[in-house]
Amino acid sequence: MVKKALLALVAVAVTLPIGHLAYDRYHVPAAPVGTDAWRLRAETLARARVFVPGAPARAVLPPPVGSDIECRYEPEATSGTTPKFDCILPSGDTVKVKYGINPEIGGEVAATSLVKALGFGADDVSIVRRVRCYGCPRSPYRSRQIAEWFFVARALDHFLDYSQYADFANAAVERKHRARAFEVEDHRGWAWYELDAVDAAKGGASRAEVDALRLMAMFLSHWDNKAPNQRLVCLGDTSPDGAAPCANPLLIMQDLGATFGPRKVDYLGWKHAPIWRDKSGCAVSMSHLPYRGATFSDVTISEEGRALLASKLAALTAEDIARLFLSSNFPDPETGQVGTTNVQPWVNAFQEKVGTIAGRTCTN
Repeated sequence: MVKKALLALVAVAVTLPIGHLAYDRYHVPAAPVGTDAWRLRAETLARARVFVPGAPARAVLPPPVGSDIECRYEPEATSGTTPKFDCILPSGDTVKVKYGINPEIGGEVAATSLVKALGFGADDVSIVRRVRCYGCPRSPYRSRQIAEWFFVARALDHFLDYSQYADFANAAVERKHRARAFEVEDHRGWAWYELDAVDAAKGGASRAEVDALRLMAMFLSHWDNKAPNQRLVCLGDTSPDGAAPCANPLLIMQDLGATFGPRKVDYLGWKHAPIWRDKSGCAVSMSHLPYRGATFSDVTISEEGRALLASKLAALTAEDIARLFLSSNFPDPETGQVGTTNVQPWVNAFQEKVGTIAGRTCTN
């Protein structure tokens, strides 16, 4: 009898995590097509912009690694694979903290800072020397993930000790763009193939602006582009109703950790990753990247879109680009050492890619 009970416990211990992981990976909620909320989403997407209205014409890249911060652990459901947690600052604002030794941290800081500096919609992500988190377990992501596998996470939240703290060195701190995310039921974000629905005639971004965004994704090798890694937000609106009408919709690239690759922050891989599909013409494709580019469909970039992004990238000086990689703790391309001062190879690769875009003419 005891043996049977032990076997049953082992079976539960094995099947619960597997079932939880399988559900997270393969469960895709059915789109509520035909509902009023889904029609409103389509109308909102058609009016969406990709550049932030009134963004500075001159790119402003991030300062060096920031100073220490303190915050209070906010337990939330885990997602993705990078260790992270939500934390409440003394001001009451909630930030997301990514920690540990993971190239995705530097990649996200650099990529997000770059797209924001060029005027695209983006969050604010930077590296700080130390995050002191009150109430945090030593490994907040993994411990909560395991608790979720066995459906005891909420019960364990009652035992968090906010008089104790854990420190996380050289962590990335993400502050969300102050705008309401437009969401319908369980559907979050937007897929890249949906960019075809943006309509300048209805107030949305122009073809050139949309193509500049697509080309920016190619520049970064942004292959992990499933819909939840982007956000459709409503500028000037912080109301809690996710599916309410949206006056000023903006498309944001939200999670840019899997960039500068195809592997994350992979110098040689990024240096040799093609931007254009062919030696001539302006077709782009991510079919050579992981997941064959996910939601990014093959498309031909317009001359106006190419020229628009080329002009923005060309405005960055070598010093700007070096500061971008230094402030993001990029590794030495030769030794792999994190936090190196030898970022010149990264700068050279960046400028070569800019030249690849600037040196081509697209026939519309």
